[in-house]
Amino acid sequence: MSSTLSKLKFSLANDALIHFFHSQYWLPAELNFIRNLNFSNDSDNIRKLKLRLLCEENNDIIVAAVLADSHSDELIFLQDRYCRNFSFTKISMKLHVHPNGLQRWRDKILTDIASLLEYKLPLSDIFSRNKIEALILVLERSIVFYETYKNFDQKFLISLKIKLHFYQNLLFVIKQFLNSDSAHIGVKIIQAKILDQHSTHEEMAKNLGVSHTTFSHYLRYFQQKFYPDF
Repeated sequence: MSSTLSKLKFSLANDALIHFFHSQYWLPAELNFIRNLNFSNDSDNIRKLKLRLLCEENNDIIVAAVLADSHSDELIFLQDRYCRNFSFTKISMKLHVHPNGLQRWRDKILTDIASLLEYKLPLSDIFSRNKIEALILVLERSIVFYETYKNFDQKFLISLKIKLHFYQNLLFVIKQFLNSDSAHIGVKIIQAKILDQHSTHEEMAKNLGVSHTTFSHYLRYFQQKFYPDF
C-alpha cells in the first residue's frame, strides 16, 4: 500500500471516529426531510446528499462495533482523545500507559476502522460477532441504496453482494459454534474465542486445560476455512 493511500485511509478512519464522538451534523428535521424525499424525483444533488447521510450512518455503525469490542482502557483513551481532545501525555498519566503505547492503540484502531470502512473484516476479527453483524448491516443498507438509484457501477454492486453473502455465511457459522453442545475441544476453543475478545490466548488455553499450541492450531484452522477470500 502506498504511503499516500495509507494516510488517506487513516484520515477517513480518524474522521469517522471524530464524527461518532461529536454532536450529529444533521438536525432531526433535516434527517426526516432528506429521508422522505421521493427517490424518483431526486436530483443528482439530492442523491449525493442521501449518499453522504448513508455513509455517515454506516460509519457510525462500524465505529460503534469497534468500540463494543474494545477493552475498558481503550474506551477511556478514545473518549479522552476524540471526545475531550486530551493530549497523549495527559491520557498517558491517567492510564499509566506510555504515549508510544497509546499511539500504537490509536494506529491499530484506525487500521481496523479503515479496513471495515472498505467492507473488509480484519483477519484478527473473524471471531467478532459485533463487527461481522455491523458489516452485514452496512452492506445491506448500501445495497438497498444502490439498487434503488440504479445508476451506479453494477460491478461494484455485485462485489457488495458477494461480500454480504460471505459475511452472512460467516455469521451463520459463528452462531452454529455458539449453539453447539459438542464436547470436542476444537469446538470449545472456538466458542471461548468468540465469547471473549480480551483475554490472551495463553489465558484461554489455560482455562480450557489445553496447550497454547493446540489452542492456536484450532484458531488457525477456523481462519483458514472460513475467512472471506475476496
